[in-house]
Formats: sequence, C-alpha cells, structure tokens
Amino acid sequence: MGGVRVREETDEQLKLVKEPSLQSFGIVIAFMACGYGAAVYSEDSSLWKLVYVVSGLFVGLACIEDWEYCDFNRTTNELRQKRYTVYDKILHLFSTKNDQIVVTSLSDIVDVEVEEQYVRYFGNTYQTVMVYDTGIRIGVTESFIYGNKSDQEAIADKIRTFLRLGERPGVVNGDTSSSSGDEEDFEHVDPEELKDDLGKPL
Repeated sequence: MGGVRVREETDEQLKLVKEPSLQSFGIVIAFMACGYGAAVYSEDSSLWKLVYVVSGLFVGLACIEDWEYCDFNRTTNELRQKRYTVYDKILHLFSTKNDQIVVTSLSDIVDVEVEEQYVRYFGNTYQTVMVYDTGIRIGVTESFIYGNKSDQEAIADKIRTFLRLGERPGVVNGDTSSSSGDEEDFEHVDPEELKDDLGKPL
C-alpha cells in the first residue's frame, strides 16, 4: 500500500496525502493483460472480446487503492479529511458535489499515536491515529498500512509538532489532568468521624 507523505507544510497548514502505490497500478495492468489475452486467444465474436478487455479494466480499477487527504489548518482550527476512490476521481473531473469531507476541531485533539495490527501471512500493519478529548480515535488513513513503523511514527511526530501538543497545559499523552483534578477535589474523611444525628458512630 502507498504510504502517507507530506504534500504541503507551512506554519499554518499541514497537508498529508496517501495515494495508490505502484503495485496498485500494476494490478490494473495485470487484469487488463488477462482481459486482452482472453480476447486474443478467444474464438468468440468481437463484441465478446471487447467485453473481456473492458471487464479486465474495470476489475483492475476496482482494486486501486483510495486517495486520502488529511489537511490540518491552524487558521481555521479545523482538520479536514477527504477520501476518493478511482471512480470518485473520475466523477470529480465533472463535478465536486459528491465530495465527502469529515471536519473536526484541532483543539479537540489531545494526542497522536501509532497503532499496530498483525495480519496473518503478511506481517504487521500500522496506522497513525488522532486521539480526541471525547475518547474517539480517528485515523489519518482509513486502513492500516504495510511498511516500516518508523515511517508512521515520523508522521505522528510531525502532527504533534504542528499541533503543539506538548505546549498545551494538561495535555501529556492524552488529557489526564481532569481525572487527577477530580481526585483532589474529594475530601478524605476518616470513617471514625462519621456520626449520625444522635452522635452515634455510623
């Protein structure tokens, strides 16, 4: 799978993108070759041969990975995430009405982590996720990515630096200040001091 890379980085904006890898386009060529081979060596009519080629093309296109964009904007205090399939990209040439955008607030992000998932026979996959103050976790990408964990950690560090999470009061690896503050608000009372209205111990 294609990895996440920085598309643009300024003091006010950080734009990340994940695009289809070369292997993904290689799958398209492979399916087209299968369709073309079936058409060449088939004794069917020209119409059926065309169907073989077109079918190979569409099956290959369906296997292409998605385009995913993750834009951090400090000016608007927003995180905008967009995701397109290859068919969305084609439709996008004619209209932008079908854009599906997820918008969240940068102020709600309290930490950025790298999650790991093991896939049998294929190895470990990784995903960079944003942790929100409500406990929700949203990935930079929708799916886990094969590759080196260090690449994902570099992206996570870049996001933390951009959001200045280390400079926020009470935000250290997640917002834990509220829980500790709540504990300090309780007054510790000795059980022997508890008495009813008649002065008898409870």
